[in-house]
Amino acid sequence: MSWSELYASRKAVRRRYRRVWNVPLARRCSDVARDALTDGMCVIEIGAGDRRLGGRLRKWFPRLIYESVDIDRRLPHDYYSMDEVAGPYDAAILFEVLEHLPLEEGRHLLLSTGRVLRPGGVLLVSTPNVFNPSRFWRDATHAVAYAYDELGGLITMSGFELRRLVRVHNDSFFRLLLRRYVFAWLFRLLNLDFANSIVAVAERPMVDAPRQLGRAE
Repeated sequence: MSWSELYASRKAVRRRYRRVWNVPLARRCSDVARDALTDGMCVIEIGAGDRRLGGRLRKWFPRLIYESVDIDRRLPHDYYSMDEVAGPYDAAILFEVLEHLPLEEGRHLLLSTGRVLRPGGVLLVSTPNVFNPSRFWRDATHAVAYAYDELGGLITMSGFELRRLVRVHNDSFFRLLLRRYVFAWLFRLLNLDFANSIVAVAERPMVDAPRQLGRAE
């Protein structure tokens, strides 16, 4: 993976969203997933943790097929390595996963995810919003800080078509109103944001461009 390729991809995303505050808001990552998925889909969650998201999705979509993969063998998962996953799936979810991996490993995981998605399949990825400093630095297991444009750029570099970016922040209406309007000038002056995470919604193209699955190019 070359720096110039990442820079060009990041720049293309920034043309769509010039600053982080141009990225629209949603309340929860699961709300973004609900908007992107439909009932009857076959979904794989990568880095699923306690599988809580799967239960929530099946309440909304009773016919949805949910499977999970995670390296933690103390929890019940369908798979414990991406090498075990065959697919194909209609959607893949990676919420708060990429930031725990070195950059090349994160790229490799996205490429592996594309391999198990159907053409036209949906990819949902979230990472901590680095414009909210406490969200990234509070966790010692975080390895890479992705700005919103770098996240979108890495996804497009990995062969996906970026559909949209969303900032996620769940708060009371009154506090959200204060942050969005009363204190907005201060956040912009300091180049900070109150939103906790960035969610990318992408799609595997119907016809894939040539690419190589590997850790380095």
